[in-house]
Amino acid sequence: MTKYQALTIYALLIIATGTVLSSLAYYPTRAIQYIVAIGILSSAVFAFATAFKMKNSQIPMNYHALHAIGMIIYGLAILFWANDIEVFFNITIFFLLYYGMAEIIFCFQLFELKQQNINSQIILYRFLIGLSVTIGAIYILASHNKYENSALLVAGVVFAFSGLYLLKLKTVLTNADKMNSLSLNR
Repeated sequence: MTKYQALTIYALLIIATGTVLSSLAYYPTRAIQYIVAIGILSSAVFAFATAFKMKNSQIPMNYHALHAIGMIIYGLAILFWANDIEVFFNITIFFLLYYGMAEIIFCFQLFELKQQNINSQIILYRFLIGLSVTIGAIYILASHNKYENSALLVAGVVFAFSGLYLLKLKTVLTNADKMNSLSLNR
């Protein structure tokens, strides 16, 4: 399995988890706890595989490893402690804030490495995704007590959006690798 295949599976599992969560937002059941936990834990396995496959690139390896660790903790917390919707929301809000802030932090790390020909598009994507995920978490925090269904819908959309971003990142990384191999062959 290549790093791109692992990244694609990891992204698709996050998208699927977000889609299922969104589709169950207006029919919340206890199954949400297990579906989200299993989806995120499965995604974490492929995030670790992606990190391992990128061991020659320090920043992407750290990025995917931190995502994997965060997803493992989130998935286990949802699985074992989210026995009611309030706890589910609290854990999800914390995870999304972690995820959003990690994106912003990596954005700034990439910005510091700008002199090493880091694509500006990647920096902008990371910042916008981090900001979007953080705003989504804040919306869920502000609305989950009064608008539970809407908050579940937004949580699902945020997961799906972050998975779509990972797919976009895969495209950018693939193009960057092609450019690097072309410049090495000259």
